[in-house]
Amino acid sequence: MRIAIRIDSKAAQAQLRRWGGEYRDKVKKTVARAMTTQARELKDDVRAHVAGQVAVVKKSFLKGFTAKVLDKNPSRLPALYVGSRIPWAGMHERGGSIGARMLIPLHGRVGRKRFKAQIAELMRGGNAYFIKNKRGNIVLMAENLKEHDRPLSGFKRRYRKAEGIKKLKRGADIPIAVLVPRVVLKKRLNVERLVAGRIPRLAAAMEKSLSAL
Repeated sequence: MRIAIRIDSKAAQAQLRRWGGEYRDKVKKTVARAMTTQARELKDDVRAHVAGQVAVVKKSFLKGFTAKVLDKNPSRLPALYVGSRIPWAGMHERGGSIGARMLIPLHGRVGRKRFKAQIAELMRGGNAYFIKNKRGNIVLMAENLKEHDRPLSGFKRRYRKAEGIKKLKRGADIPIAVLVPRVVLKKRLNVERLVAGRIPRLAAAMEKSLSAL
């Protein structure tokens, strides 16, 4: 999302073209300072908004959302960037669907890399197989075998907790993940509206700083 503040007045634009040298540098630095102050507050507001709307497991997800001032190009005025370094974060802002088949862990969350490694280990050991349950869902299962205790430990713990089982018997079937044809994500964030609501405050802060020159 890009939000720009433009000067519509022809007189103001003409004055801007006349700016140069030391005065332009002062304007650039003043605008950057005003933006930086607002960026800190905006970053905190965005992260609080995300934390309130999404069940965050890893703090790195929240830290991915940031607001910062871009001011390295000497020929351009500063710009305020608000966004996330996580490429798929926008799916929570707009909603959408992922069409490829995916394995979704059951009974809790697992990190993507860890989940992939655990499934690969179970597959290599021949202790992973698919079944179709009564609802017609394709479920990945594994047996509670001693030689696979390490990759199964987390799955067993979460399964026992979800089903209220104190202890699993050796050889018992454990549902690990469900295979889905697509994943639909609902819109849960409204960062764009939050940022748009802060534009008047940002403009006022810039105007106040410039009036002091």
